[in-house]
Amino acid sequence: MSDTIALLSSIELIRERPGMYIGDNDQLGLDTCVREIIDNAVDEYPNYPDPSKPIVIALEPGNIVSVRDYGRGISPYKSEKVKGAIEERLAYTQIGAGGKLKQNREQNKNRFAGGLNGTGACATNAMSDFFDVEIWKDGYYFHDRFEDGIPVVELKNGNLPKKKLKEPETGTKITFRPSKKYLRTTKVDASALAVCLEQRAYLNPGLKLIFQNNRDEEEEQVFYSENGLFDYMKKIAVTEDGTPISFLVEPFLIHGTAEAEVMGQTNHMEVNILAAFSRGESFAATAFTNGIENPSGGTHLQGFYQGLVELLRHYYEEFQTEFQQKYKNQIEMIRKVNNLSSAGEIFKLVKPRNISKKTYVVIDFKHDDPLLKPQTKDELASPEAKPAVAKIFYEKASLYLDKHITAVHELIGFLIKDLYEKAKAENTAINLTKNEVKQILSTKLAAAKGKDPKIKELFVVEGDSAAGSIKALRDALYQAVLPLRGKILNAKRTTLAKLMANQEIATFFTTVGTGIGSRYDDRKRQYERIIIATDQDVDGEHIQTLLLTLIFLYMPDLLRGGHVYILETPLYVNVMKGKKKDVYTYSEEEQETFLKKNRRNVEDVQRNKGLGELTQEQVQDTILNPATRRLTRIVIGDEDAVSDLLEQLMGSDVQGRRRLFVKGEAVV
Repeated sequence: MSDTIALLSSIELIRERPGMYIGDNDQLGLDTCVREIIDNAVDEYPNYPDPSKPIVIALEPGNIVSVRDYGRGISPYKSEKVKGAIEERLAYTQIGAGGKLKQNREQNKNRFAGGLNGTGACATNAMSDFFDVEIWKDGYYFHDRFEDGIPVVELKNGNLPKKKLKEPETGTKITFRPSKKYLRTTKVDASALAVCLEQRAYLNPGLKLIFQNNRDEEEEQVFYSENGLFDYMKKIAVTEDGTPISFLVEPFLIHGTAEAEVMGQTNHMEVNILAAFSRGESFAATAFTNGIENPSGGTHLQGFYQGLVELLRHYYEEFQTEFQQKYKNQIEMIRKVNNLSSAGEIFKLVKPRNISKKTYVVIDFKHDDPLLKPQTKDELASPEAKPAVAKIFYEKASLYLDKHITAVHELIGFLIKDLYEKAKAENTAINLTKNEVKQILSTKLAAAKGKDPKIKELFVVEGDSAAGSIKALRDALYQAVLPLRGKILNAKRTTLAKLMANQEIATFFTTVGTGIGSRYDDRKRQYERIIIATDQDVDGEHIQTLLLTLIFLYMPDLLRGGHVYILETPLYVNVMKGKKKDVYTYSEEEQETFLKKNRRNVEDVQRNKGLGELTQEQVQDTILNPATRRLTRIVIGDEDAVSDLLEQLMGSDVQGRRRLFVKGEAVV
């Protein structure tokens, strides 16, 4: 009998699976390690004996980071629950050991702390060469140190050694150096760190954060905000050249609290929402939970947009007669194209993404037991947050907007015009005759001979070179090939009429066969799978994005139904010795891992530059054979979030796109 089950310590588990705890073992993981220690310090600020004291963050040569707070000081004493253990050591070596868990958040005065799982500081220790802890508490100075995750300070009678302080002082200082053994990247990004500290200052008015970048010999930076979210709004609401955005009404602050019963327990919530509406089409949306930025948004942001749309619906119904007189022709066109029974129904068509194009919002949301995902806390997933935030905004914002009805009318007028432009474009879409359809398809499409759309698939490929080999080797019964010549138009920045006048796009629409927009009919769909097959380079990824934008805007049901796929093309072809079958890898990391295990058996390595370079056997294996190719199905989660992302990536809001990349968000 063999021992088949391994039991890892918390430190070993974090190193084994860094993606689960800090996002990855690269830049994201490093940023998370640094941020976790900073957020622990910020969580202590409400407990400062002297609120005028700062948090001091220092970046030293060798990428050593120190964070000093002046809070109560982490407990250096023996644990009553875990006999023989020091509480501070439990926090830094054990997953699930912390003072901000559900059972003790209130007791430790951390109801709305950013820390949740008793994981963050432990993970930072696990990924560090050394992790030094200094504690000032109860008139004494305590010191502990971990090297490679292991405590090295000798206890005295089971206690941490201590020294009597001459002057009263409190707080904790953590000093650590990220380890090259466990992290691919150990160079701390000073600019990203500064952004993080600046955000924390806006969310905690009165808190001073001092950043000393001694590594790069830069001047000390002090981050401090008197006006909190209002100062943050001034920061983000600017044009590309730094000119302040012109608003319909000045930014206004909404505050509210809520409770929700979840699994037999009462959850407490609190929110501050600072909102404003631009005169043009520019926007920014930033959301935080317990002081932690959620770059992927979540249920608090969804709740805000839901409350905003419902509030505008209320105003539309209240002033419907005026709107119907002012926008009579536009409303009639919207009603006609969308088969609405009355003008009063047009708000059924309004989605958060329609109004988000003019909205600036910062959400400071607090929850005593939030559900954040993943461990890096990119997104709030607590379902109860959405109705709570929606209700708070609807009720409280109406008190403010009732005094600014002219601005409300402009917002609703914008929505009507937006819906009208879309309806007008769909109403004037080119209707092709059968002969025109036949001519378009005959010039581009290598059609499938089969008649059953449930088994047919369409390859949309980049250029005639790649199309040639696929056409020659495909199973013509069910596989069709449509080559594109270069990059198609950006559907986000042009009209439908111009799209339809473009032969590449007209051919694609015609080939799929469903119609577009409100005329989409899935029963007419000609293919079960639409496979986007492009080269694995920047141009190929751009073409993928342009096609997905087109589909999302005009044929979203293809995505909702799971009919759109991205073909993963091999980056490397490993020719094996002994005439064994070639082995394909699809990323630099996968190739590196494969070579470590199989280098002796590899005869040659080919770097694949494009689909047109693949041999016949490779085309069969990686493109045409369902059993051996790799496909990624494209699905839509939060459609409003996807729409906002496309607006930033592909729309006309250059400033929004700049903010997106400055924050370093992942784009998928």
